[in-house]
Formats: sequence, structure tokens, C-alpha cells
Amino acid sequence: MIPVIIPGYKNKDQLEQCIDKLKNQTVPVEIFIRDNCDNNVYFTAAVNEGIKKFLNEPCQYMLILNQDMYLAPDAVEKMATFMDSHQRCGIGTPLQLYSKNPDYAIYAGCFEAFPAGKHKHGPLSQFTRDEEIFWGNGACMIFRKEMIVEIGLLDENFVFIGSDSDYCFTARARGWQVWIITSAKGIHEHGASGAVSDPEISKLKINDMIYFGKKWLTGDLYRHLAYEGKSCSPEIVAEIMSQYCKAKTELEQQTVVKSTKTAH
Repeated sequence: MIPVIIPGYKNKDQLEQCIDKLKNQTVPVEIFIRDNCDNNVYFTAAVNEGIKKFLNEPCQYMLILNQDMYLAPDAVEKMATFMDSHQRCGIGTPLQLYSKNPDYAIYAGCFEAFPAGKHKHGPLSQFTRDEEIFWGNGACMIFRKEMIVEIGLLDENFVFIGSDSDYCFTARARGWQVWIITSAKGIHEHGASGAVSDPEISKLKINDMIYFGKKWLTGDLYRHLAYEGKSCSPEIVAEIMSQYCKAKTELEQQTVVKSTKTAH
């Protein structure tokens, strides 16, 4: 049994279609829906609720799924089979197909994560080879439970977007791999995350990207949290790192000289 965690929000037709596709999967799944209609904790916290529910359950994997992602009948099985044969893959993602043209992949891996995520896309026939990727899109991700236990839950400082790339970078920093699994497919009918006319959604997305920048790009987060933070200007950090690199080079040179003398 593979748990499937769905953050549900308002669009009943999408959710019903998503569930229908899950019920037709070639492997058994257990569906957990975090209904955000009345008490909206948004994407990241909703996913974490589901993860915590299944952490003590006898499962190897958990599937994170948007309600606007409709999986092919064998998609979950294809992802699980791939994970079985790639033990260092902590996160896998399927191909996402365009709802108006299923022969076109709107997501087949990722490019930039910041300031706006960019995806590989093109005719479906172009994407036939599984490959490691920098990060995976959060509309559908399969997580290895062993990895979750090691690296923890998603960072809830990301409310709406950014938690998928952040979690992938965190996993990769700990030695796990992220893959695109081309044999697994689903149609993605964009929902709230793609909305451009809602000022509240736009504000949440901007806040998420500001936090992403502080966490991964500027060092501001460390400077805010650390005792020595006030003295960690980019210039000082660069100088310290330069000194360490210089010391490392000198030690390596000394080791080479020592080993040469020993050989003689």
C-alpha cells in the first residue's frame, strides 16, 4: 500500500477526478486528503500533515499529489518500481502532460528554481530516458520514507511555492538523488499555484521566494540565526573561505612533498 497525500482546495470536480484516477491504479494506494476549504494551511503544511500521519505506517514510499494532477493507471506502479531499483533516489517525479494536448509534456524535469521555476517541456516523444534532475515539481512527487526520516519534513516557512525545490536541494545535500521517471505519466490541469489574478496568492508566492533567496542565495538566514551573524558580511565570508582554500592547497602540497621523499 502506497499512501497518497493530497492538499485539497475548493475545486470539487478536480479532486473527484484525481481520486477516480487513483482508484484505478494498478497497485493499491491509501488516500489522505487534507481539506483546506475551511481551514487553509496551504500546500506545505498540508503535505506535512499527511507525511506525519504515515511515518509510522509500514510503507516504503509516499506520494505527494496535487488535486489537479490526474495520473495514468500505471503511474504509481511505475514510480514505485523505479524507486525499488534506484536505492539512492529519494524523490521521483513523473512526466506532466498538457491537459489540452496529452502528447505534449509541460514538465519533464527542471531548470532554474529561482526566482521562478522553469521546466523542460516539449513533445512527449522527446522524453524517453530517465535522468537525475536538480529538483522536481511538487504537483506529483514520490518520496522515499527512509529519506524523510533522515532529512525531516518540508520547510513550512514556504507556505505556497518553493517547498518542492527546497526539499529537493536539501535531499541532494544529504546524498539523495532526484529523478524524472519518464515511464510514469499524468495530466496536469493547472490550479491555484498558476493563478496570476489573485493578489493574495501573488503575495504568498513573493514571500516564499524572498525566503528561498535568504535561505539558499544570500546567507541572510544564517546571519540572522547565528551568534557571529553580524560579522558575516559577504566580503568577510569570502575572505575566510579564501584562507581555508589556501591552507588546504598548502597542506596538499606538503603531503605531495612528504610522499615523494618517502618514495625515495
